[in-house]
Amino acid sequence: MKHAYLIIANRNPGQLQNLLNTIDDYRNDIYLLIDAKSTIIASKLVTRFSNLNVLKPINIYWGSYSQIQAEINLFKSASYGKYGYYHLISGLDLPLVNQDKIHDFFDSHPNHEFLTYSKANEKKQIQLRVKKHFFVNQFRNNTEIMKLYRKIEKNILKVIPVSKRYVDNLGYASNWVTIDHKLVKKIIANEEKIYRLFHNGYLVDELFIPTVINFNPEFKNKIYCSIPVTDNPNEFQGNMRFINWWDGTPYIWKIQDYDKLKGGKKNGTSFFKKI
Repeated sequence: MKHAYLIIANRNPGQLQNLLNTIDDYRNDIYLLIDAKSTIIASKLVTRFSNLNVLKPINIYWGSYSQIQAEINLFKSASYGKYGYYHLISGLDLPLVNQDKIHDFFDSHPNHEFLTYSKANEKKQIQLRVKKHFFVNQFRNNTEIMKLYRKIEKNILKVIPVSKRYVDNLGYASNWVTIDHKLVKKIIANEEKIYRLFHNGYLVDELFIPTVINFNPEFKNKIYCSIPVTDNPNEFQGNMRFINWWDGTPYIWKIQDYDKLKGGKKNGTSFFKKI
């Protein structure tokens, strides 16, 4: 099975090139979408063995629907390759193991969906995310006026109901996933529905793929590990990433964390987040 690596990048071009070097393999094709606000110059990035496909940049704003749009653009572009697996990662990720081990693992576990489900948010908090927010490109604007506005907005949104059909099907999991071709096709086929539900929401990139799965239960039995995590370092993360939420938002791994990363490798994870 040939794999597709789908990368969203917005900074640190040197680290991005290091990532490309580690996944550059004849068994992989790479699809890269760079935030239009970034200073990364795509033409300076190189691969030797993988086809590197650079998508048209879009403006990506933290917490907004633009994050989902970036992911869907990548899924659509890569879907023509009909890959065995699609690894959605950020330009700040690096693999913990080599490509032989990654391919051996996924070849022996075909037709699965790898997401990390979470217990972090209650149902009402998840419902709050899909309600209509204003100034959706300003979620990281921490001026006093904007913080006051968000506080008022949140209190108003709490009393606005969400359609029961959506309440019963909303899911919550990692936005960084590894999924198969069938789920990619289902996501693309439901792009308009995804937009209608999430385009005015907040942090909805963590909701849309598990929600698509909930609306299409044939995928539920394909989830590799559906046990929700509680941000504990000893928990297995079903998306095969070793992302440290227990020390940060997430924590940026450093050289002195080498032994911890080795522990994550022994736990079976394939990637780590931010270094």
